[in-house]
Amino acid sequence: MRPYDFKKNPGIVEKTIEELAEEPRLNEFFLEHDVEAETIEDALNELLTYRDEYVHCEGCRGLSHCKQETTGMQPVLFHHKGRIILEYHPCTYMRAASEERAAFSRVDALYMPAMVRRATLEDFFQKSTERRNLYSRILALTNQHHKGEKIRGLYLHGRYHVGKTYALAACGNRFGELGHEVVLAYYPDLVRELKSSIKTGELETRIERLKTVEILMLDDIGGEAFSAWIRDEILGPILQHRLLDDKPTFFTSNVPPQGLKEYLTMQDKDTEIIKAHRIIERITNLASVFKLTDPIDKD
Repeated sequence: MRPYDFKKNPGIVEKTIEELAEEPRLNEFFLEHDVEAETIEDALNELLTYRDEYVHCEGCRGLSHCKQETTGMQPVLFHHKGRIILEYHPCTYMRAASEERAAFSRVDALYMPAMVRRATLEDFFQKSTERRNLYSRILALTNQHHKGEKIRGLYLHGRYHVGKTYALAACGNRFGELGHEVVLAYYPDLVRELKSSIKTGELETRIERLKTVEILMLDDIGGEAFSAWIRDEILGPILQHRLLDDKPTFFTSNVPPQGLKEYLTMQDKDTEIIKAHRIIERITNLASVFKLTDPIDKD
């Protein structure tokens, strides 16, 4: 708004003050801070700007509908040391968008579908007792961890299209919203990436991150092609480190933990079976098992 030169038109000052005092929001501001007429007169341009711009915020439906000159910035009045000050602060929608971006930045989704970013507990399917139980379990785990309590992760298993990935993503995003760092990875692609990182010299750095990240989530474990090297040199050490450090670790799979035996063994030898059992034991120590059976179109 272009400033108005009231000095050249002193006759309209009183009329303008009266008009402003009739505005409910401004009248409340004047009464709350016991603002004198002289103070109002000194800030007429700021008050007129506030009146004309704030109306754009009333009934606003979101950032895509914002009519302010600077999207998402809302005019705010302050009374400080006898002066009226006009500032611009992020509106509710802008703050929510900023918080969402911050939460997403804390969730490092590797090789995951786009829907991971949209998954929320609020959208989680709750029409069955099973899903309501899972919803409650995830909510409890995220709240307990946020309070500093020790938790075990979850091992979600079930057939295709029952919502395992969606549930895992919703859980990860909930942790992110609460300010916690998460790595959420599609395990078969992660394995391929780790193998290729040997050539680039980045393998140890990547493994260290998976060992130490606050919360690790591995989607579709058991869905990768078997590799004794991955089992013994990568997965085993990562899980052992996280187990010793009490770091929350989550999994999804098409099979229960014991069903991983056939994925984790190349031959039916005692040494192979023992190595597979070590992995399974670490998984079950890190995470409680939860089976999903109801079909859903979000996996």
